[in-house]
Amino acid sequence: MSHVLRSSEAHASNKKFLTRAYYLSRIIVATIIILSATLLPPFDSSHLITQPQRKFGFASALLRWDVFHFANIALNGYTHEHLFAFFPGIPFLMRLFAEAGLRVFNIAGFTERPSVSEGDVLLGGAAASLILCNWTGDLYDLTVAVGGTPSLAKLTTLLSLLPLSPPTLLFAPYAEPFFATLSYKGILACQRQKWIKATACFMLATAFRSNGTMLAGFIIWGLFVEPLVQRLAKGKGLINVALVKSLLRATVYSAVVALPFLLHQVHGYYTFCTVESFGRSSTPDYPPWCSAKPFPLIYSYVQKEYWDVGFLRYWTPPQIPNFLFAAPVMMLLLTTSWKQVRGAALDAMVGWNNNNGEGIAIRKRLQGAAQQVISGSSGGGAVGAEAPQASRLDILGSIATLHHAIHCLIFSLILLFASHVQIVLRLSSSMPYTYWAAASLIMQYKGEGGGWNWARIWVVYLVVWSFVSMVLWATFLPPA
Repeated sequence: MSHVLRSSEAHASNKKFLTRAYYLSRIIVATIIILSATLLPPFDSSHLITQPQRKFGFASALLRWDVFHFANIALNGYTHEHLFAFFPGIPFLMRLFAEAGLRVFNIAGFTERPSVSEGDVLLGGAAASLILCNWTGDLYDLTVAVGGTPSLAKLTTLLSLLPLSPPTLLFAPYAEPFFATLSYKGILACQRQKWIKATACFMLATAFRSNGTMLAGFIIWGLFVEPLVQRLAKGKGLINVALVKSLLRATVYSAVVALPFLLHQVHGYYTFCTVESFGRSSTPDYPPWCSAKPFPLIYSYVQKEYWDVGFLRYWTPPQIPNFLFAAPVMMLLLTTSWKQVRGAALDAMVGWNNNNGEGIAIRKRLQGAAQQVISGSSGGGAVGAEAPQASRLDILGSIATLHHAIHCLIFSLILLFASHVQIVLRLSSSMPYTYWAAASLIMQYKGEGGGWNWARIWVVYLVVWSFVSMVLWATFLPPA
């Protein structure tokens, strides 16, 4: 009993420390960016066109890259086709917090403005991020839940405070901090088998980024794949009534997760593909995507036409710098996740082949494959719910993190081959596997003698790149 109490107190102390570290990191990031924006000349002065009276200061430093589009949507709505590349989550919060702030200031007598300005929505978005976003507690709990020690959980969470895109995660009104926070909450809910909460978190995450639809995979894994593996390992049949019901539940929950994406497409269709959208006196000139088959999806069209997103479309000589920006984290994610997924696949093949003989039933071979996947993974056996506390420091290779490795591998390959590769700097923050891989790298080399190894190189890279990326943001230089 006393051991449990001490453990609980240690977890509470660690999470309190991490929360303080989180807000301290936000202060440091804001200070560096504002000073850089004030002292260094911008490469692009677009922000000064709409904010000439705020050449220096907090609001001016916020207005970079996608924030232009978010602020435009927050003020005017989806008035142009290309704006549908951005989901409504962050513009809605920017407007909501700006309206609330303006009302308070009007009541207090500090101003008498009837409507919000661009500066208001910028500050409103920053305030929303500061108040609503904090993933440290969830990431810590998730790391412990999959079998990590308190020291590993603490290290993992501290690494998340050195993100590869500090301006978008810890400063500007961007979608990423909300997406990361909701992703971690939803994944932790899946780990604890709280499926309704997980569905709600993933649905809200999809309102910020289309990638949220992929988070439904964690629900499918927990409700269907894990029970299926367990049945096979016990030598039972592939399907039973309970498993079919779980599959139906997972399908319904996944549809709910995708709901914001679907509603965004419907909004686009009724904005540009109906007679009413052109007015009674106009002759309709519908965009080409309105008649696309099988479904008229504005998001796919806009991404391809305006942002040149598609398979290998980004693989051009001018984009080589962006590939170099993304290379370190992409290498870490791909090599680590591929190693774990490949290991699980080889384990399954070993289990299958061990029962591969004349007269041996398919069920027996599947049983051997499932058992080998579970027992062949380091620390194995922890399928579903919360994995037992492990004495090891490295949780990669455990069956409890296999689905994270699969998600990370698929997501990274999509970013590498069919997207703007540099956004992995932003989106890697929403995957706990990113920080588990980095923590594993550090733990692997912990205690070694002097000299350089991959762990030291990674830590130095994180610190240097974090600072450089803040200066690049302040001076309006890529990567976006």
